[in-house]
Amino acid sequence: MAPVTRSQRSGRDAATGHNHDPAITTSRLRLRTARQTQKDDYSTTTVFARSGHSSRHGKASRGYTSDEPPRFIINLSLPPEQRYLEVCAAFEEPMLELTALFDEVVGGMVTFLPLSWLRLLCKMFLRRIYNDEENAELIGISRAVGIEMYLLVCFNVLLDLMMGCSSGGARVRDEQSTTGGSKMLHFRTLDWDMPALRKIVIQLDFCLERDGPITASSITYAGFVGVLTGVRPGLSLSLNFRPNRIDNGKFWSDAVYFLHMVLVLLGLRASISSTLRSFLLPRAAMKPASLTSKPAQTSPPAFVDIIGAMTGMIVPILMTTVCYLCFCSGQETVVVEKDYRSATSRTSQDFIVVTNADSTSSAQPRRSPSVKDTEESVKVTLDEVVAEAKDRERCAVDSWQSITARSCGRDPFVTRSAGIKDVVRLVQAYPTTNECTHFACVLDPTIGTVRWCRRYHAVD
Repeated sequence: MAPVTRSQRSGRDAATGHNHDPAITTSRLRLRTARQTQKDDYSTTTVFARSGHSSRHGKASRGYTSDEPPRFIINLSLPPEQRYLEVCAAFEEPMLELTALFDEVVGGMVTFLPLSWLRLLCKMFLRRIYNDEENAELIGISRAVGIEMYLLVCFNVLLDLMMGCSSGGARVRDEQSTTGGSKMLHFRTLDWDMPALRKIVIQLDFCLERDGPITASSITYAGFVGVLTGVRPGLSLSLNFRPNRIDNGKFWSDAVYFLHMVLVLLGLRASISSTLRSFLLPRAAMKPASLTSKPAQTSPPAFVDIIGAMTGMIVPILMTTVCYLCFCSGQETVVVEKDYRSATSRTSQDFIVVTNADSTSSAQPRRSPSVKDTEESVKVTLDEVVAEAKDRERCAVDSWQSITARSCGRDPFVTRSAGIKDVVRLVQAYPTTNECTHFACVLDPTIGTVRWCRRYHAVD
């Protein structure tokens, strides 16, 4: 299935005369009280236009509205099969719709096979994911919801493909500092042309024991056990789809990369979202030291070790799916343009943004095996994907310069007087948040919390 640009989405909605996104009903969700150290509420409902004609600060009078995603506490001391039972009870019906999503996404990617054959092959071969702990969690979800395991495997392995996203870091004043200090916040939007997924956007707060403190949080989808967006003290991270790959079109390079993707699908190699989870959360030993003891917890790596593993500066570089990664420590933000066997990075202690395009303006988009065109009516070239990504990046930079100029008077380069409200304003501005945005959030890695988050859905 090809990615869909904002212009195509606008044209399609205009042609049909209405939105296909179903209304989101939250009355039946049992929300858990989150034990967070701090969460500011900037709860004005955001509505923006899909046409791109926006009012001040990117807001408009019709199109899409927002609310806070439901929050659940995940107790990592429980057996993996039992951790997501409350999520499953709340989202059983929408999670069962993953079958239709499989037909649309995977069926669109593998057009040379009938859907019945494709489902049979997936049932035979897609039986698990690589990490034992995460696989046990999926088994528990499968049993609780009554959804087949191969659908959950596809959902967890393929979700990071074809996402249009914006991520970055911005320096603001530290409201808790008594000496006028500053820190960096991590902002992030996730865009994808999958309306059904809007219904299952959730926030997960992880603890190591019952009624224990929150150690990390993740903005994700019900049924997804990897990490696309997360924060803990000292680290926030996000994953963006990358349409470019070095040496694409060369036989041996293509073969090696295709083999890597097959091994990930078969559960013989970790996906990038699983790797990011290992950076965010402690790993539980599947076998305790004794029958009466609890499984041991392995602490996640430090910020500098994560950057070293992803860039190869300290240890041999991790081999992963091509992507863009954004890491923030609270004092600096690092953007990694990750290829299969290599990576380039750029660092900022002021402001930085990454979308779905390489930082080098001369980089030419190359066709990747992870993106396939389908029908001519929805065909999108990677040139258009990259062009829209660069437009979002340029608009984000311009918006931040305008915001900080207003906050700092005549000196647009002094950003310490900017605050979290300014970052929220930046995130909500069109086209950073647009008609394909599923959720947007602002993370604070200094204290390890989600400071602001909204999920977006259509209004009729």
